[in-house]
Amino acid sequence: MQNPIDSEDTGPWPVMVLAHNEERHIVDCLESILQSDPGCLVEIFVMANGCTDSTEDVVREYATKHPEVHLVTIEMPDKCNAWNVFVHETVVERVPGRSMYFFADGDARVVPGSLKALRDGLVRNSHAHAASAPPASGRSIERDRRQLLEERHLVANLYALRGSFVEALRAKNVKLPLGLEGDDGLIGALAKWDLDPSGGNFDDLRIEPCETAGFTFESMSPARFGDWIAYWRRAVRYGRRRYEFQLLGTRLRDQGISGLPVHISEVYEDADRLELMKDGLYTVPNWFALREMRRAGEK
Repeated sequence: MQNPIDSEDTGPWPVMVLAHNEERHIVDCLESILQSDPGCLVEIFVMANGCTDSTEDVVREYATKHPEVHLVTIEMPDKCNAWNVFVHETVVERVPGRSMYFFADGDARVVPGSLKALRDGLVRNSHAHAASAPPASGRSIERDRRQLLEERHLVANLYALRGSFVEALRAKNVKLPLGLEGDDGLIGALAKWDLDPSGGNFDDLRIEPCETAGFTFESMSPARFGDWIAYWRRAVRYGRRRYEFQLLGTRLRDQGISGLPVHISEVYEDADRLELMKDGLYTVPNWFALREMRRAGEK
């Protein structure tokens, strides 16, 4: 049963913000959320996971002037674990029974009007479990926006989940595998599967893309040496992400939700049957990603 969402609902809306070493971006992120929809109340929970910089101190100081901001300290540096803590612990203890929940990354900035747009998306499509926001910045913005809107994708930077879907996740004890690279891809797939991956019904309409919602982020610069290193690491992670979904998708279709591993490395034992993905220059980081997974699977 889908939770009805009132188009006049003005909150307070719970917003989860994932943050790992985001001292440079976290204030801008929080400011963008608070200013996104004037007149609507929010409760922001910053899931600071494994931070070794001053992220937590920055959030504590910010919260002294903004009581709607709450810091949740998590020792493990893992975004999937932090997401699990929010859904299975923070929601239950602090914001249970809400009609919708918002999710954002700590290095993203929310475009004005986006939270209302995501809410309206869930009102407009009562069949949807999730509403997603396209990027509003980046070198490939036109392609990325078109792909999200046409293929009804969900990206971690900004999205909303219907309250009844969050309740179903808890009822079925669905937790994201630790170490998983594509947390947003799995959440989107679980929504489209209606939490029944073995049932064979993959319904794109379970995600409602919202064209007037959006997020921005700081783009990498070829003038910064550190960004070249970050770009390489990201390319390897993206390769691993695609390999992980090949293995995880097969497992979930065969075993259903019970096939979700505690840690994604549990599926690496089958990495030796994967073929190298040839994709131009990205073939090289794909090779490194596959080698890492195969080595981990042998342990």
